[in-house]
Amino acid sequence: MLGKLKERLSGGANRLQGRTDLLEAVCASAALVAAADGSVEDSEIEATIKAVTANEALNTAFDARQIEGCMQRMLDRAGGGRVGQMNLMKELDDINGNTDDSEMVFLTALDIADADGEIDPGEQAMIEKIAKRLGINAASYQ
Repeated sequence: MLGKLKERLSGGANRLQGRTDLLEAVCASAALVAAADGSVEDSEIEATIKAVTANEALNTAFDARQIEGCMQRMLDRAGGGRVGQMNLMKELDDINGNTDDSEMVFLTALDIADADGEIDPGEQAMIEKIAKRLGINAASYQ
C-alpha cells in the first residue's frame, strides 16, 4: 500500500516535471488570495511560500529556488492593482480544463485564505473568483 502511494506521488511529480504553467498558476492563486485585502504583508508572503513548498508534487518537481522565485514574481504582480490581478487571473487560464491541476490550484488558494484560521470576506470573494475561473464549485471544498 505504501509503495502504491509513493508511486502515485512520484508519478504526479513526473507529470509536473517542467510544467511551469502549473507552478505559475498555483503561485498566482496564492498571490491573489494573499493580496485580497489590498496589501501583501511579510507574514502572508511567508505563509504563501510555506504552503506552496509544502505541496509534495510541486516540491518534488521543482527546487526551492524555482518555487520561491515564481512565488515572488507572482506576489510582485499582486501588488500591481487591477492590472496585476488581471495578469494573475490569466495564469489560471493556462491550466483550466485539467481537473487535477485546477483542484491543486484551488486548494492551494483555499489553504492560503485559511492560513490564519479564518477566511475574511475579501479572501472569500477572491476564492469564489478563482473557483469560477477554474470551473470549480467552491462550496464543495469548504
